[in-house]
Amino acid sequence: MDKKNRLLVPSEIRDALSVEDRAGLFLIPTSKFVLAWPRSFLDAYTDQQGANPFGNLEFNRSFYSQMIFRGFDRTGRIVLPGEIAARFPKGELAIVGGGRYLELWDPTEFQARVTPLEF
Repeated sequence: MDKKNRLLVPSEIRDALSVEDRAGLFLIPTSKFVLAWPRSFLDAYTDQQGANPFGNLEFNRSFYSQMIFRGFDRTGRIVLPGEIAARFPKGELAIVGGGRYLELWDPTEFQARVTPLEF
């Protein structure tokens, strides 16, 4: 992340997104990391919740009200809002794949939480 809170999302990640998802990402802060969801994943999640939209009003209120969309600029950067950028005071963060979405972590915190896989 640069001094203007711009995060360069690697082209390999952007290229893996569907065409409609290349507009940007929805950022959702959690207590330990920041979710970065493309539109298609957010839509699928919202559709899944649609069967009972009043089932968890408190969660929905927190989840959707803290979400913010950030579009990619011409070079593949997104600008992190101040409250999210503040989570990464050294300007370093790990972009972690989560299947159909991404997670943004403090690199030290991420390494402390990852357990090597054993096969």
